[in-house]
Amino acid sequence: MENAKSVAGVKAGAGTVVYSGVARSTDLAVQPTVDGGARTLVTLKDSAASTDQRFALNLPEGALVLPDADGGYHVSRTTAGGKSVMVGAIEAPWAKDANGKPVATSYKLEGNTLTQHIETNKDTAFPVVADPKITWGNVTGTAYFTKSETKNIAIYGATAAISTKFLPPPLNALYSVNAALVSAKAVEARGDGYCLKIKFAAGIFIPGVYSNGCD
Repeated sequence: MENAKSVAGVKAGAGTVVYSGVARSTDLAVQPTVDGGARTLVTLKDSAASTDQRFALNLPEGALVLPDADGGYHVSRTTAGGKSVMVGAIEAPWAKDANGKPVATSYKLEGNTLTQHIETNKDTAFPVVADPKITWGNVTGTAYFTKSETKNIAIYGATAAISTKFLPPPLNALYSVNAALVSAKAVEARGDGYCLKIKFAAGIFIPGVYSNGCD
């Protein structure tokens, strides 16, 4: 959290560390999540708290951050074979007031600084809790194929169009086993003017389509 005061953290349950008074009328709690990420719970104690909370992202070298369709972001990197593989995710933000009522909130990314804006008003019941959740590592992955690659897969088939040696594990093995499924999804994506993507993890292989950044 940017511009936070240097305060001692207090350990709570489930690995949570609470930092009280890190900013004016603001508390911060950080907890690890089972998917390899971190959840940051920001508590705005009253209307004097800032409605813009800024977080510096410690991005991996060569990482690219792109917005997803849900109000969050995908963090990807390019493999040696030229594939864009997701290495992290910033989930869409949420915020709730003291009565459990949702409070409108959104992200803005400037360079490596992520700002969560929380739209409180005269009817907001404090305290308000806001939650940015960031996941890093290969807990899950998504490979994004270009429009040209999608076209080739649709025309020539998955294994003929793409060499699996350029794909990261375990995608390389799963790709060949599910070649027919990949080809069918590429045909669908090409027909709709989209690009092919494949979500993969332990035991998970889900071909899909995407449009944002498809070229």
